[in-house]
Amino acid sequence: QAFASSFGRAARMAGQSRRGSRAASAALLASLAFLVSEHVSFVPAGAIGPRVEGLSSLPERLPELGAQIALADSPTPDLTPLEKYGPDPFFYTYIIVSVLVVVVSLYLITKPFWEQRWLIEKINAQKLKFITNESEVTPKEQFELGRMYNALKDFPSALAEFEEVEEDFDEIRAVLDPEDAMGALAARAQLHNSKGFALMKLEPPRTAQARREFVRAVTYWPEYPEALLNIGRELMKRKRFEVAVRTLNTALKWQPGNEDIADFAEQARKAMDGQLSEQEIKEIAA
Repeated sequence: QAFASSFGRAARMAGQSRRGSRAASAALLASLAFLVSEHVSFVPAGAIGPRVEGLSSLPERLPELGAQIALADSPTPDLTPLEKYGPDPFFYTYIIVSVLVVVVSLYLITKPFWEQRWLIEKINAQKLKFITNESEVTPKEQFELGRMYNALKDFPSALAEFEEVEEDFDEIRAVLDPEDAMGALAARAQLHNSKGFALMKLEPPRTAQARREFVRAVTYWPEYPEALLNIGRELMKRKRFEVAVRTLNTALKWQPGNEDIADFAEQARKAMDGQLSEQEIKEIAA
């Protein structure tokens, strides 16, 4: 467009007067020079040499360029997601947590079975010791065996062990300190309390004998909390709530953090105030 406009102006000037012919020619040359300067870039003389040298070494570099082109065109090998992106922390954390949840759930479900099995194994080990080393068996070890029978809910076997311990209880002083009179009394109280518990759980229960055993337990240890708890429960069965409250409060003084004693004491107070029904009292004292 610039060339056409310049050429038109030059022609008009030439047509108007012969005197402007030289001016028209000059304008035409100027238009051509402007057009060439816009579309043609001139390379300095000093830059031609390095380019020519680079072109001269091109045949020597052709094998290297061919290898690079072949490597670029070759297909990439298939990569696994682990090789491509690396380990996924969320995935592995989810797997570990899931395994732990399954293991803990299985343990909690089977916990009663394992506890009973371990208890049976302890009883068998203790009985084996009694058979092989009968002369070294002490009443304390027999008492522990009877308590394990109570935990196993084998109350007839527990009662048999307690009765045998009671017959030979004088021998327990050999395993106690000579000056530990309170320890001997506490051991005797524990024996009668455990025996009373076994009597209560028999089928049918021997309630009268169990109550006598509980009373004998507090005779040897007046502040024995477990025996006082059993006596309080028996008093609630007989609807003697005031005496039950006093008995349970005494037990609570010696074990203020015992939740069972605190709960029974609270229920006894409610029963004394008439806030519990007959059915609720039977369920509590059962």
